Amino acid sequence: MFAGQPKQRQIALKQQQRNSLYSLIKECHREYKWSIEWMCKQANIARSAYYKWLNHKPSKRELRDQKILKRIKEIAESNNSLFGSPKMTLALNNELADGEAKIYRRTVARLMCVNGIYTSKARFNKRYRYQAARPEETAENLLHRDFNATKPNEKWCTDITEEKIPGTSQKIYLCTIFDLYDRFPVGYALSKRNDTALVNAALSAAWKREPNSHAMLHSDRGFQFTRMPFKHELEEHGMPQSMSRIGRCIDNGPMEGWQGLIKEMREVLYPKANSYEEMEKAFKASIEYYINYDPQERFNGKSAGQVRKEAKNNPENIISYPIKQDKRYKDFWKKIDKKKNQLAQ
Repeated sequence: MFAGQPKQRQIALKQQQRNSLYSLIKECHREYKWSIEWMCKQANIARSAYYKWLNHKPSKRELRDQKILKRIKEIAESNNSLFGSPKMTLALNNELADGEAKIYRRTVARLMCVNGIYTSKARFNKRYRYQAARPEETAENLLHRDFNATKPNEKWCTDITEEKIPGTSQKIYLCTIFDLYDRFPVGYALSKRNDTALVNAALSAAWKREPNSHAMLHSDRGFQFTRMPFKHELEEHGMPQSMSRIGRCIDNGPMEGWQGLIKEMREVLYPKANSYEEMEKAFKASIEYYINYDPQERFNGKSAGQVRKEAKNNPENIISYPIKQDKRYKDFWKKIDKKKNQLAQ
């Protein structure tokens, strides 16, 4: 009954349950003359608790809560539960007379939560129809979040992202094969559908550019990457497969970050793309711009294309560009080590 409910509602439901029991004891005592002491003993409750409920008089806070709740229900009924707690608080405070105490959002949120009043806005009431897939093949996480690579075609990542086409119900899907050494999109494909053909097209484009690559390919556990034919295709090219752990999108962090970057870049460079054809051209042009003109701090101001060209032209002396650890990350682990040492002493 209480599992999965918000904490405030769990408390309220338990209180309602106790109140119902007290009401039943009162009714049975009045109609059947049953002993209150005996009923309390059978219900495993203290007799003092029953008498406390029986003689209880609403406090000022309870009376105010009742008044606020009544108005919340009226407002919710009038606008089909349009407001969440922030706007409901504003609406209630707008109605206050001069001198009345201000109503705080936490009070409104508590009353709405306890009484099951929620906004009807779609983004807060998503109906999930997701069904867990049963993958044909899975692989171990060989990458282990080691996103550094010493040369091109050592570690590749892949993923699929989508973007809604403005003014339509269509989406465009982008699948990219991404090299961790120079953050270079080795191959990519765009499609109206998120299917296995999209992944195959991106992989073919990568192999066309780098036919002799035997890079480890890391992905999430999407159905496109867990198919038996996909695994066999990688084995034929001598490419070990690695997969993120379930629910650990950070295992493929650089790929996720690059997808966000390229979508942001497309939006800035080509904001007026309003059809699939225009979006397709915009993404292709944005990726080309990224490859040739987007300077990166990690590469000392060079673009991904420049770094790759240098590595290809001088394979004997490939420059290493290790990922710099964030200072906050270092400080966090220093604190952890310090605590461990204190406990050990």
